[in-house]
Amino acid sequence: MELTQKQRILDVIAGKQVDKLPFGARIDVWYNYHLAHDSLPNKYKGWSQTDIIADQGAGAQKRFFSVCKEEYHDMEVVKKQEPPYEITEFITPLGTCSISLLWSVAEGPWLAYEHQKLFKSEKDYPIVKYILEHTVPVFDERYIQERDEMGERGIVMTGTGLWGPAQRVMREIMGYERFYNEYMDRPEKVDELMEAMTNLERKKLDICLKSDIEIINLCANWSDDIHTPVFRQYFTPWFREASEKIHATGKFSMAHADGEMKRLNPLFGETLIDVAEAITPVPQTKCTMSDFRAMGDYVTLWGGIPSILFEPSVSNDEFDDYVKALFNEMKPGHRFIVGMGDNLTVGADIDRVGKVVELIEKYGKLPLE
Repeated sequence: MELTQKQRILDVIAGKQVDKLPFGARIDVWYNYHLAHDSLPNKYKGWSQTDIIADQGAGAQKRFFSVCKEEYHDMEVVKKQEPPYEITEFITPLGTCSISLLWSVAEGPWLAYEHQKLFKSEKDYPIVKYILEHTVPVFDERYIQERDEMGERGIVMTGTGLWGPAQRVMREIMGYERFYNEYMDRPEKVDELMEAMTNLERKKLDICLKSDIEIINLCANWSDDIHTPVFRQYFTPWFREASEKIHATGKFSMAHADGEMKRLNPLFGETLIDVAEAITPVPQTKCTMSDFRAMGDYVTLWGGIPSILFEPSVSNDEFDDYVKALFNEMKPGHRFIVGMGDNLTVGADIDRVGKVVELIEKYGKLPLE
């Protein structure tokens, strides 16, 4: 009996030999844009992302931000609309902090943009820490619907959230520039925030471990220049702790590794994370697929086809040649899942998803020779 798309992906991560390379395709940027602009191909009008991917013959990868919702206790949370922004105020006994978000999937992205960060100055340390310590995660029942709609056609990519505790502090709470200023000027205060965020993340991980999620996303969106200096200090300890707990329950850990990863590749191997997803090689980054192998033999690489290659400016022959060369470079194909680095672009040719499927059928039988 032929493996389902989902089982083929999970078997590869487990280190098992399967019949052919799995392909986990992600199209949400392309889909969100064209859905909002009523410009989906006529054939696909009214279709879901997963239905389109399945029609192309690929396994589906669909994002669901987190299986945990955050509830706030012992504070007042006030939301107000100041178009195009959504302002959220957290009114605590220690003072008030606010965050300004820009929500729009009309241009493709599925995440909010933090127009103004929650942390703005030194006076916000006790307030933000209070917010984190009085945030209670609960299971998000909407995940069940996503899981049921996906079925065996692929994987609902989710976990504790998109970002791990260090990345949330750096990117979401402070912003990278302010983080490094604070890291240099007030490292003890930064450590306190990191610990408060990590404690919240532990509670979220407990919820994930009790769920039926097979692959738990732990973090995303790293870059050599931003994250390498503090990776071992703030990222590695949590990833190791979380991965050990995940492995003890028979699940897999994952990180969305779509950025410039040259110096981070060997550090990844110290984290115990099982899957590096959305790996993006040249010409979109400076890394080759061989460079990504520095993560370690036990790490499953998911990705390999830069998003720009799905654009019509790249000829069909150039596209085919790239994919065939990718398969050749990844011989014998152990612990490799074909995918985008990291998404299908707005201007992409959706039928190239099906073309990858054709190339796998012709050149992607395992072991690759």
